[in-house]
Amino acid sequence: MERERFSSKIGFFLSAIGFAIGIGSLWRFPYLVGRYGGGIFLLFYVLIIFGIAIPLFVLEMALGSASQKNPAGAYRQLGKGKAWTLNGYLNIFAMQLLLGYTMPVAGWVMAYIFKTGLGTFQALSPAEIGDYFGAFIANTPEVIAWSAATVVLVVLIIGRGLNKGLEFANSLCMPALFLILTVLIVRSLTLPGATEGLVYYLKPDFSKFTARAVYDCIGQAFFAIGVGMAAGIVFGSYLKQEQKSLLKQGIHIGSALTLAGFLSGLVIFPAVFSFGLEPAGGPGLTFVTMPNVFNKMPMGILFGVLFYVLFYLAALSSWLGGAEAVVASYMEEFGFSRKKAVYVVGGTMFAIGCVSAYSMDFFETADAVLNNALIAGGLLLTLFVGWSWGMRKFFDEAGIRSSTTQAIFTIIVKYVAPATIIILGLSMHGVF
Repeated sequence: MERERFSSKIGFFLSAIGFAIGIGSLWRFPYLVGRYGGGIFLLFYVLIIFGIAIPLFVLEMALGSASQKNPAGAYRQLGKGKAWTLNGYLNIFAMQLLLGYTMPVAGWVMAYIFKTGLGTFQALSPAEIGDYFGAFIANTPEVIAWSAATVVLVVLIIGRGLNKGLEFANSLCMPALFLILTVLIVRSLTLPGATEGLVYYLKPDFSKFTARAVYDCIGQAFFAIGVGMAAGIVFGSYLKQEQKSLLKQGIHIGSALTLAGFLSGLVIFPAVFSFGLEPAGGPGLTFVTMPNVFNKMPMGILFGVLFYVLFYLAALSSWLGGAEAVVASYMEEFGFSRKKAVYVVGGTMFAIGCVSAYSMDFFETADAVLNNALIAGGLLLTLFVGWSWGMRKFFDEAGIRSSTTQAIFTIIVKYVAPATIIILGLSMHGVF
């Protein structure tokens, strides 16, 4: 079976940033910036993204490009021994798990597009909006019904193939996402009192930049770029020879990811402070704080719907990229047709998502398992390229010719990244 290819560099770029820009980049990153020192946290995040996270993503793309395989196949073909193949399977497992246990979140966001459009929250007090969200997520059948719509979308889109499915969908989703971001930023920054939110978001405060801030910053950067989630290797394998410019492409992806997270903060904090509300992160921000903002904002229903459409586009594009990576892996490893692989991925996604919707304990356990899988996958990636496959082969595949760039990559891949990943893993388990 002939391998599918991206139709163009822009098709690859939009698909890659679609995978990277998930809900976490929009609802967690701005909150971390505001909580941990504003501008100083933002600067450190940029350093981690471009100094460690992007180099690791380039490593993954190079493995896919060199092998023309999925993660398991790449490690099997390029590795000196079959033990490395286990990391490829770990990557695939991590992505399938993420697709499944976060499925209810897609249901929450989709539901709030329609609930906001119908004016559900207009007559509710702040406390009642919080109670409403709690009651909604406890209504498991409704959450599953909304979530199932996303699974159907993923199956229908990915079932169309790489070019007509993932690539075409992201050619629509990504421009729409940045257009909506722009509209919401203009609205937010023109609200009375918006400056106070900007100061909270961006003013450097070194007293808040603690050791915990460093760990959270590194974790956010690693998980945002998606190292250890199979997509980097699969996307690299889809590139035509003339489309390859791996280092430059990695830099472009990191820039777009960082920009999206930064811009989302320009939407959220000016609006939150304009109406005298307390900043929050995660679901509390998205489903409790922001409905209160839209209740007080002129044309709040319209801007509320745009806000949730923005978040849904980020979620959907990320799930599509992950699903494509897992589908490609199942096709190659088990000889499935695309149709069969898509149904298996979608069915597994739905089954895990149902359990996650019913049990927050399962959600938290799956989240912990995923974090550990990504830490292990990232560490094994650096060890494989740095000490087994070899930096010279990586440089040849990535087209890195500059001796200075080669020296920097060697230090990062063989020493800095492994040490950073180990420290991050230990901090997650309370050692620091």
